[in-house]
Amino acid sequence: RNALEPPLADMKHALFARVALISAIGCFRVAAHLDLNEKHVAQFRGDVAWPRALIAGRVGSKLQHSQPLESPGWTSTEPDSTEYNPETPIDGFPYTVEQVVAALYCIMLASTPLLLAALADKELTRAHMLESVALTAWLGSVLFLFTWVLKFQSAHWSGYRPLTLPEAVYLLSQVLTTVGYGDITPAFPRGQVWVGFNVILGLCLYASIVCEVLGMVHERLAKAFAGDSPGMRGAGQPLKDWSTELQITYRPLFQSAAWFAATATVGVLFWHLYPGEDKTWFQAIYFSIITLSTVGFGAFTATTEAGKVFGAFWMLFGVSTLGALISTFIQTMVEAKAVERRRTSNIKGEFEELVAKMGGRDDALDKAEFMKFALMLTKGADPEDLQIVERRFAELARTCGEKAVRQTTIVDVEGPSL
Repeated sequence: RNALEPPLADMKHALFARVALISAIGCFRVAAHLDLNEKHVAQFRGDVAWPRALIAGRVGSKLQHSQPLESPGWTSTEPDSTEYNPETPIDGFPYTVEQVVAALYCIMLASTPLLLAALADKELTRAHMLESVALTAWLGSVLFLFTWVLKFQSAHWSGYRPLTLPEAVYLLSQVLTTVGYGDITPAFPRGQVWVGFNVILGLCLYASIVCEVLGMVHERLAKAFAGDSPGMRGAGQPLKDWSTELQITYRPLFQSAAWFAATATVGVLFWHLYPGEDKTWFQAIYFSIITLSTVGFGAFTATTEAGKVFGAFWMLFGVSTLGALISTFIQTMVEAKAVERRRTSNIKGEFEELVAKMGGRDDALDKAEFMKFALMLTKGADPEDLQIVERRFAELARTCGEKAVRQTTIVDVEGPSL
């Protein structure tokens, strides 16, 4: 019996070593599969440190024949990077200034549905509500993925790690404005695929609900700025103000240019003067123009956490001002071309030809003919469309056997089929 005890003890140790080996490999597989952060990976490594020493002495040679871990091209078993840019602490508060401002950015995006409800003149539809819920759910899921699940690589740090909240809103603003510096990118294929799908979904939701809100705001601002413009023309005034036919309105273009210039100037001052950014005046000007134009070459990017949070707000509003500038410029150019055509054409002759087309009796127009004339003069109505309306009226009146068409007939033949 004494002769059998040493081999039995060795068998127990060998069996225990095999169980420890399987447990250790399983733990590391779980860590690699879930993309755990640095603290969890460090905990796993500490828990399995003593069986690994035993395994190395007993069955170390068998590790060479075991199945390899997942490929680093899909994920990483390395610990997360511990390089973080310094943030500005708040005395007596557990969060930094950058984290608070980044949270305000998230609240601003999440409150877009509430702003839509406040600005809408009509009752919101079910589609509006579904869009609002989808936008809020998308925002929350993206922030969770960016800060807890996915690992990113960047020129701002070495290695791979999830993002902080300021870095997440900085990247989110690049996605929504399509600036895309490329200074922060998903490190592995799984994250790249997830981010790619979220970019498409976010742009669809953003372009729909957020642009609708911006359109309402722009419409209300336009009405406010046009408060001193003339209203409806009185009975003693001509139907058309011919003095404005050969004039170009540059006011909307100047207003849009002023908003864009102010936004770009704020950016230039920040990127040059804020400590840590260290951009020259020319670099700040170049960086501001390239960013707000959504070109985003990536030669210059935000280097501080405060710069990233500022850039998130600045990109969102600055790109909107540039979009307004481009749209008003196109509108002004279309108006200028139309005015140029009018100047080279015979306006008086075209007007007299329009009057002659009315074909009034004894060179006079009755009420109906004058109405048609007014629509063609002020609204650009097509004479052929008006003739279609006349023929339709004649057909309905003939069916009714009267000179007028009854309202019930109009409801029956012209109304929608419900």
